[in-house]
Amino acid sequence: MDRQVKLKPSVFNAQIPHDGKIIAFNGVIASSLAMDAPQARIFNETLAEIARTGWCEDETLRRYLYALGFVVAVEHDEIAVQRAAFKAVKADTATLRLTIVPTMACNLHCTYCFQQDFAASKTMQPEIEKAIIEFVRRKTEHSKTLVIQWFGGEPLLRLHRITAMTQAFQKICTERGMRYYAEMLTNGALLDPTVVASLAKLSVRAIQIPLDGDIETYARRKGISLERAQAFHDSLLDCMPSLLEATGSVTIRINVDRNNPAAGYDVVRMFKQRGCCDPRLDFRLGFLNTRDGIVDCIPHDCFSSAEFADTEAAFRRFLAEQGFRVYGEPGPRKYPCAAPLQNNFTINPTGGIGKCVPAIGTDESVFSQIYPNDIERTLRETSTTDAPYADFDPYSGACSSCAFLPVCLGSCPRFHAPGRSVNCSLKEGLAETLAFYHVHG
Repeated sequence: MDRQVKLKPSVFNAQIPHDGKIIAFNGVIASSLAMDAPQARIFNETLAEIARTGWCEDETLRRYLYALGFVVAVEHDEIAVQRAAFKAVKADTATLRLTIVPTMACNLHCTYCFQQDFAASKTMQPEIEKAIIEFVRRKTEHSKTLVIQWFGGEPLLRLHRITAMTQAFQKICTERGMRYYAEMLTNGALLDPTVVASLAKLSVRAIQIPLDGDIETYARRKGISLERAQAFHDSLLDCMPSLLEATGSVTIRINVDRNNPAAGYDVVRMFKQRGCCDPRLDFRLGFLNTRDGIVDCIPHDCFSSAEFADTEAAFRRFLAEQGFRVYGEPGPRKYPCAAPLQNNFTINPTGGIGKCVPAIGTDESVFSQIYPNDIERTLRETSTTDAPYADFDPYSGACSSCAFLPVCLGSCPRFHAPGRSVNCSLKEGLAETLAFYHVHG
């Protein structure tokens, strides 16, 4: 490194005490160092020297700190660079992302569902489906990738409609040399060998299924009989190997609160007993709460943020002990969620176009419509710069001075709306999280 290149400490450096050590973390590179007291003293003295003089004489240490992002060139405006990168991602139209809800109907009655009070009778009509296909055809004229997320209600209740739309999407992408893949959030109750076999043809590359713990807890929270709950779990575990082969990624979201804190352990043991230990399985705990403000009340004794962080940390350790891959390592992100992206849209069964997935079924974030007889109008309205969250910029808001900002990008954009306060879930239990992945990452 040329002596003429002056250095400075990164603005995205943080230090967190944990078990008698100091964990240094850089939010841009997502690198971490676990140091004892003497090492931390050398680390901080070196950063102080660089801040004061722009240099340090220890070449090995200097190059090490630079490679890990803890120091950068003096002229490097990190915040400006990160903001520019985020704005470029927001404005990028190379990928069109759609979350499509073919129906709000569902075959279960989850006690914590944020859509439980929405009209289940809403099902997409053929004219809306045809107009969506035309919208995609027109909207992807200069795109390289089309990504569809199938959502509900329960999307598999309308598998025949998903199949028809997928075939049309695949044809468009093939004609244009575009990449196509889909994802799906499903309760899994309709997964059988025939449905699972169809997923590969539908280009479904990732699927998420929610569970609740043992059989009794699942039956109670899904509003079904114990016999039906047992049959579902047997069927799910039987088809899991083929489901993993068909999609390549299966996320099991285990929704927990104070009444079922051991739910994650129950589910993991269930999978392990059946020999399902595939590294493509991603077990995640789901935090039941009302922080998104979508529903007024969830009838559960919800964890506090701190309690959930502790529960999650213990669950990560358990997963590692059981030999499973543990996903979720903190790292830099391109966007907090898809809502702020210019070329991302949600489409509900009646053709309402919005931006926010958790708000599907409500009028929140809906700003346009699929007009079967006027797709030009749909294209104009979805190209507006006034769409919800279009002006979201985490680098100028409440989180702008946070060293971890590149890792979460301000979390949910809804938290940054006027009158709302930012609820930072990342910082809860962060020391435990960084320490875990420092060893297991």
